[in-house]
Amino acid sequence: MSKKIIMNSSYKIKRFLSSNERDFISALKIYNDTIPVETKTSTNEIVYFIDNRSTPNREMYFFGLYYNEEIVGYIECAYLFKTKSIIIDYITLKDSFNINGIFYPLFSLFQQYFSDNLIDYDYIITEISVRTLSENVDRESYYARKLLRAEDFRIVDVPYYQPLLGISNYESNFDLRLMIKSIGCVNSLKKETLLGIVNDIYYNHYVDWYNHFLNDSEIEEYKNHITAQYDKFEKSLSGIDSIVLQDSFLGICDHYCTNDCYYYNSEISTAGFAKNKRMGKRRLVWILGIPLIITVSVVLAFLIHILLKKFSISSDEIAPYFAAISATLTGIIGLIFSTKSRK
Repeated sequence: MSKKIIMNSSYKIKRFLSSNERDFISALKIYNDTIPVETKTSTNEIVYFIDNRSTPNREMYFFGLYYNEEIVGYIECAYLFKTKSIIIDYITLKDSFNINGIFYPLFSLFQQYFSDNLIDYDYIITEISVRTLSENVDRESYYARKLLRAEDFRIVDVPYYQPLLGISNYESNFDLRLMIKSIGCVNSLKKETLLGIVNDIYYNHYVDWYNHFLNDSEIEEYKNHITAQYDKFEKSLSGIDSIVLQDSFLGICDHYCTNDCYYYNSEISTAGFAKNKRMGKRRLVWILGIPLIITVSVVLAFLIHILLKKFSISSDEIAPYFAAISATLTGIIGLIFSTKSRK
């Protein structure tokens, strides 16, 4: 008969409000290790904005994601006041934690944060890559688009170009798609609604971000770039009144139907479970603790024997005190190990 063992895991998210907070640098390291260069924002800029979060049109949010008290992921997003939209810039987990069982509880807590803090939003949006394997589909974007499907995110099947991440990161300007969800089920968007959302993202998120890091001539150049991107997006909607949102990536480009696609590739999977490090710690406590207690007990008994013999004290005289001390120590040690094994 197998021994009954109680298994439990804990999930937690924490909003960072300062670059000096514990675990912020660890979260930023996860981001830095997983996000490819063509979609990566400078960490120096992120550090600036965590300490200067709010502007007239937007507020930034930075979260650490925890599994069993270990920081395993990072989310960066912005709340856009004009369209009441949450735009997720980055959502990333350590490679060994990029699985359904970790992602979904943490993403649920992420959504609950805004609900519990009475932040009124209409849409949650993120940008995802649709490039093929030969064009270097990044894992972070693949995981996001696969996992978010089950969270009722729908695809806006309209070419959307990510603006330059800065004035000279030319690799960052490439074709993406938007994924979007609402509190209620959303199957389509009016053309005017979508244009308003993209305008809000381009001008009140991208331009507002780089307005803090570029000089006057550079910001003017960057605004011209954004305007060109927006005009291109608007023209792609010419003659369309309503955009039907897709729940599948099939049809966006041919490679999603092939065995070479990441979606079918067994090399990259979100199935499985994360190893529970608590069990390892619990075993380590007992493996090291029991021999330590035995050793300390033997040494202590030997020292007491020497002291009694040296001062010619009868063991009967101190037996009551010794019994009380032993009982107290036994209780304290039991409490310590019980607490350690539960953590």
